[in-house]
Amino acid sequence: MLKKLASFVLALALVPMAAFSAAAAPVAAQTAVKVTYNKKAIVFPDQKPLIRDSRTLVPIRPIAETLGFQVDWNEKTRTVTIDKGNDNIRLVISQKIAKRNGQTIHLDVPAQIVNQRTVVPVRFIAEALNYKVDWDPATQTVLIADQAASNPNGTEGKPQEQTKPAEEGKQQDTVSLIDKESVRGQYFLLSPMGIYKVAGKVDPKAEVVVELEGTSYSVDVNADGTFEFFQTTHDGIRQFTVKAEVAGKADTFEGEFQPVN
Repeated sequence: MLKKLASFVLALALVPMAAFSAAAAPVAAQTAVKVTYNKKAIVFPDQKPLIRDSRTLVPIRPIAETLGFQVDWNEKTRTVTIDKGNDNIRLVISQKIAKRNGQTIHLDVPAQIVNQRTVVPVRFIAEALNYKVDWDPATQTVLIADQAASNPNGTEGKPQEQTKPAEEGKQQDTVSLIDKESVRGQYFLLSPMGIYKVAGKVDPKAEVVVELEGTSYSVDVNADGTFEFFQTTHDGIRQFTVKAEVAGKADTFEGEFQPVN
């Protein structure tokens, strides 16, 4: 029985490695993607823009700094902070949401670390930094432009696409559905797997979702508003998001898992 269990764990460890190796080759080949700002090329000193899973991902620091933003990185919380004037943008690696001046922006894919550089979906430039973004397939070029100088027929970053996230962010700023002091995240390692627990208290009427690396899980809420969520998956997850919603009003909490001693 122990031999069979060991073989099963070994298989779990090897399959993701094989899948990653198979996917690595096409990503490495995507070095021809270029980015311009108002028709002037943006230089990427190390990690280049790439296409992964049909999504264009761009290193955020060179672009943000070219646009006049200050970029800071918190290694402990794996958080990128981008500031310019009164604008503050915050995003956490592996999460599919970002915050712009307290308002929630939903990303189509989460921010990721590639070759020690933070890359984000190109739409993030339009929705978070508030620039127009177009794609020229003939030259494989991302075209970033100031709002006034951009092409009104662009397919990326249209104003109407920003309306919904802005409204959701406003609701979350004014509604408190999560007892944020009560929320705790813990993990226990059983290499190569991890057992993750999130528990806390919310409005008893709320529908609750826990999000891990962009995957959402519905959670049952007890009559007194308490909830417990357990998930067994691969090791390496360190952040989680709790979302609660009642009658169209939403609240969000982002936290970090702490190891079980």
